[in-house]
Amino acid sequence: MSNTSSHPALSQAQTKKPRTRLSRDAKLAVLLFFLGWVMSYADRQLITLALPYIGEDLSLSPTQQGMLISAFFVTYAIVQIPGGMLVDRLGAKRTAVAGVLAWSVFTVATGTAGSFAVMLAVRALFGIGEGVYPAASVKAVAERTTSEQRMTATGWMYSSNAVGTIVAAVAGAALIGFIGWQGAFFVLGAVGVLVAVAIGVFLPKVRADSAAAIAVEEEAASTIATKDLFRSAALWGHVAMFFGYGVVAWGMSAWVPSYLVSARGIPLGVVAAAAVIPVLAGGVASILGGRLVDRLGGRHRLIVVPGMLACILVLAMMTQELPVPVFITLIGLLSFFSGMCYMPVFSSPVRGLPTGVVGTAYATISTGSQVAGILTPTIMGVVVENVSWEAAFGVLIAGCVICLVAALLVPRGPEEFLATFTRREKATADAI
Repeated sequence: MSNTSSHPALSQAQTKKPRTRLSRDAKLAVLLFFLGWVMSYADRQLITLALPYIGEDLSLSPTQQGMLISAFFVTYAIVQIPGGMLVDRLGAKRTAVAGVLAWSVFTVATGTAGSFAVMLAVRALFGIGEGVYPAASVKAVAERTTSEQRMTATGWMYSSNAVGTIVAAVAGAALIGFIGWQGAFFVLGAVGVLVAVAIGVFLPKVRADSAAAIAVEEEAASTIATKDLFRSAALWGHVAMFFGYGVVAWGMSAWVPSYLVSARGIPLGVVAAAAVIPVLAGGVASILGGRLVDRLGGRHRLIVVPGMLACILVLAMMTQELPVPVFITLIGLLSFFSGMCYMPVFSSPVRGLPTGVVGTAYATISTGSQVAGILTPTIMGVVVENVSWEAAFGVLIAGCVICLVAALLVPRGPEEFLATFTRREKATADAI
């Protein structure tokens, strides 16, 4: 790999003052992919609301109902890395539009399924459609922002997760009540098609104000192959970091409501209303974390280490017998502190790597959280059944520790992360 820091075009680009404000095109790109993410979360959350009605109409056992949810997560996780490679090969816009169209079609198809086998197949295909979107959205935003803006822009885009969850809870429940669960899937699927069309028609072209910098990135990308990414210990360190984060996020969303209902006797309606607090806290934290890590030059440790230490403290407090309002407040704090770490986990690869390989790198890291989403709910269930709720919260603490340790072991910033590829290539050349 050539040392890009010595490239005259890059040197010229670096002498210019970094742009900290997003351009109009960048804002439009963030808005379009924000809408895509809102529909992504609304569509995937809708089935959790509709599941009792689906189970009754199709005569499904609790195990079969659970399999319908798991089918999405399995295919969604499997397609992450291949999806990222597809994004880098075919382009972010084309892959994003295809992904949104695909999952919207399968959202509509969910409303037409008349048997367990058909529904299971549809939800698995739905997961494949959604699985290519994360890498496409991040790459598209990266192509329309400077490296100094990327995590800020991505943080705004990912704040959509909170909006999508609330849309599913409010609009989804209302639609099911008025037109039935089948009609709810038809409506959300149709809206998703409109969002796909909007991305295809209105997404601005790749930024043209930094042509020299883009040329340097393309030159660097040609020297970093997919196999180089997969051989990178630094990249797998970020995968481990996001796995630890995912243990906290998925464990909390899967089991905290059950804890409040089963162990504390809180009515489900109250728990559902209280769930808005951590969702909003996480959305705000996503924006702040992205903006702050950009201000810090992509140095993730300055956010992830104190953020995970705060999460450990909050989780330790949650193991105590506390009044319910205090416990719900702690859930909000846990969502905030963990949410602050979301964007920083990706900062070094997304800011440091050329945009030509960002899709694959992002998708590889994202797989860490998906694996945590598959494993953590089951592990916590086993611990709750055989040990105690307090021990189950200890599983979440273990996730914090994994994230924290990985953050300390990987390179501290984008430049150091990219330099690991340079050193490996130099070592290979010296050996030859």
